[in-house]
Amino acid sequence: MDSNSQSANTEELPSQRVADVVGTAIAMLTLTLPMFVIGHYSSSSVSDNRQPLTYNLQKTDNDTELINSEISSIYKMNKDTSVNSLKQ
Repeated sequence: MDSNSQSANTEELPSQRVADVVGTAIAMLTLTLPMFVIGHYSSSSVSDNRQPLTYNLQKTDNDTELINSEISSIYKMNKDTSVNSLKQ
């Protein structure tokens, strides 16, 4: 009886190896294929659809123009930063 069980184990060993290789291949495809598909079909140029913030300030003195120029420079810095981060 022992000789029969040993021969059965040797016959199952190659099929088990094939099953391990096929299972590993399926696992690797499952993990890597979605990343390649997303990378292939994603657009490299993404448009910035955010609306700019607007502030209605009343001009009461000379400091208002300084505040407006500071706000516009901050807006430009934020826009440039978001465009650069999208390019990376």
